[in-house]
Amino acid sequence: MKYRNYIFLFIVLVLLFSCDKKKENNIKQETEQTDIKKTIIETEEDRNNDLKKYYVLDDETREAIRSKITATNEEKEAMKEFLYKNDKYYKEYNKKIVYIEKANFGMHGGDNWIVRLNSETIYFYAINGNKIINKKYIPSFNLEGISNFNIMQDIPGTRIDNSSSSFGDFNSDGKEEIFEYGFYGYRFEIHIWGYDEVKDDFVSYCEIPFKILDSEDGPAPVEFMTYKGMFGFKVFYSNIEVAGGPSWVPEPDPKNYTWRFYTWDAEQKKYIEIGELVE
Repeated sequence: MKYRNYIFLFIVLVLLFSCDKKKENNIKQETEQTDIKKTIIETEEDRNNDLKKYYVLDDETREAIRSKITATNEEKEAMKEFLYKNDKYYKEYNKKIVYIEKANFGMHGGDNWIVRLNSETIYFYAINGNKIINKKYIPSFNLEGISNFNIMQDIPGTRIDNSSSSFGDFNSDGKEEIFEYGFYGYRFEIHIWGYDEVKDDFVSYCEIPFKILDSEDGPAPVEFMTYKGMFGFKVFYSNIEVAGGPSWVPEPDPKNYTWRFYTWDAEQKKYIEIGELVE
């Protein structure tokens, strides 16, 4: 009888130990699952928060945008003399070259050169040996009288003289484009010009109205950055147009006086607006 009691007691102890172990395993499993779920949630939150952030350009990105083709001073002086001699425009209108550099705009037929004149015009040449194969131009603007704050100081690329323009590979297509602040009387616009092989001309990839917030203390109305995982730039948008004009929007334009973000669309071959930049 005593022996049976011992056996019964042993069975009870085994069952109790088994239940406790099972309960411990369940608690451990539930804890592990909770930790996994928590990690997944935290990772998703981090990813979403990261997409909300914006990042200013680092030195590596700035260097990638800058023109990779440069000419020596001797080559520049020789090209100046060549253009003065072979392009009658300079003699007829007494124009002077104030800036010249070799570049890559995708113009076929020879080496690409960019030239800025004292008439505030930028010319592009494709030159092969001693022959001008192609020639195009766009308007150019000075900053004198526009802003005492240097609104070009954070624009990447290679600055063109004292103009409101810079050139470099802004859309990462292997060719260079021109960024430009355009000052058209009462209307200010951002333009990025690129060479179109089909049209055989420089076309504007964007025409964005902007405003200089403070001509003394800044900030600049344009800043290049990465936002929500996209590379582009923000603009302090201001569409002030004469009533009935081509881009006139009845007041109040809800986009006015907000920071808008733009990025390159390779399919449309233009810069598109993503929306208001939320910091």
